[in-house]
Amino acid sequence: MKSVQIHNGFFIVFDKGEEVISELTRFGEREGVHWGVFEALGAVENVEIGYYDRDAKQYFFRKEDDVFEVASLKGNLSEVENEGVLVHAHAVLSRCDETLGTIGGHVKSARVAVTLEMVVWLVSQPLTRLYDEDIGLRLLNL
Repeated sequence: MKSVQIHNGFFIVFDKGEEVISELTRFGEREGVHWGVFEALGAVENVEIGYYDRDAKQYFFRKEDDVFEVASLKGNLSEVENEGVLVHAHAVLSRCDETLGTIGGHVKSARVAVTLEMVVWLVSQPLTRLYDEDIGLRLLNL
């Protein structure tokens, strides 16, 4: 991963083979970026992507080993008390074949297949998460 600070944020280029969510979490901890929003494009593989089932109050993920173009990867960085930075990411991914079939959802993990270019915009207001018993998730506490 390479990064450069820009006005009100960072531009990050992930290298082939890097795991996006864990690397972004480490970046946030290392650079003190605990509150921000991001968007990215590039190509990923070995993706764990899924959805949250409200009734079951849990995420369901499936693993996709194919290579995907990142049509959209967006999310935020926030803080969870006593746990540090939490990366919340959603993506729309397009298969790198003649079908261009797409999948989308909550991204648990993804490995960079070629490159991933990301901008992280800093947020000055604290973004913290608190557990909501009714929903079953740690939601943003504004």
